[in-house]
Amino acid sequence: MTCSKTSTLKKEEFIQLTEKYAQGNCAPNEIKIVESFFEAQQELAIVPMLSPVESKKLYQKIQNQLPLPKKRTKIYPKVAAIAAVVLICFLGYRFLTPTQLITQIAQKGEKKQIVLQDGSVVMLNANSSITYPKDFTTNRNIRLTGQAFFQVTRDKSSPFIVKTNQMEVEVLGTSFDVNTNTHQKPTVSVVSGVVRVSEMNNKQHQVVLHKNEQASLLNQQLVYHKTNAKDDIAWTKNVILLQNHTLKETAEILENWYDIQIDFENETLEELTISGKYKNEKIENIMQSIALLKNLHIDTLTSKHLLIRANKI
Repeated sequence: MTCSKTSTLKKEEFIQLTEKYAQGNCAPNEIKIVESFFEAQQELAIVPMLSPVESKKLYQKIQNQLPLPKKRTKIYPKVAAIAAVVLICFLGYRFLTPTQLITQIAQKGEKKQIVLQDGSVVMLNANSSITYPKDFTTNRNIRLTGQAFFQVTRDKSSPFIVKTNQMEVEVLGTSFDVNTNTHQKPTVSVVSGVVRVSEMNNKQHQVVLHKNEQASLLNQQLVYHKTNAKDDIAWTKNVILLQNHTLKETAEILENWYDIQIDFENETLEELTISGKYKNEKIENIMQSIALLKNLHIDTLTSKHLLIRANKI
């Protein structure tokens, strides 16, 4: 990082420091910070696109403050390079105060509740993750993979935005569920409040959702549905709710919840559908129920590896 010696300074503080330097009002330690910064930047050989007049003005200000002629020769052989450094660092905020990101992960077999800096609460489903800025009071942007339920603290001055690979959800204050798991189309379900959902690749394609409304991304198009939001967030209460799910979809849910692997004897079995509700059930009981309902047999290959096959007559 080329600006490492000033990385602890905020953008505004560094701008003020360079202005003091140009006016000759810097303390010795401040002069060292600025000059060390210029030295590090010069090593990059950054050549600016700056007019001769601008270069001359900035060059003269800096030259007037250098204590020794040697330092002038050593540090500033190219006026344009010095000017570019200042402009780039003033505009390149990330070099001075790089955004610190936090990633929270719920592994397979676990769920995780996270309280964010603004007071919002996120419930992560198994095999899911979120990434967000450490300073979450003014920059309330989250990147989600998997599934999460959000209870958002209202702040009109700072919208709460959740981004996935395919959708973006913007809200001021509400509770909603976002599901991007691969076993089904990405969905957003609103429990309370209002959200706006848009496609990541085309922000003009958007829909506004209210309580008990859902948007799904199907064939790159947002589709609106009525829904029972309590069912959509049943997972937050340790309830597995299957509503005409295929066995392939069901297996993916169970793999995430119980950190296991489920295979099928053939693809035909994967397309069988099932409905049911399981709360705090052991995986053995769920698999026995599926076998009974669909006339199947479950082979336990290991404690973490199951095989679903048809019953032999």
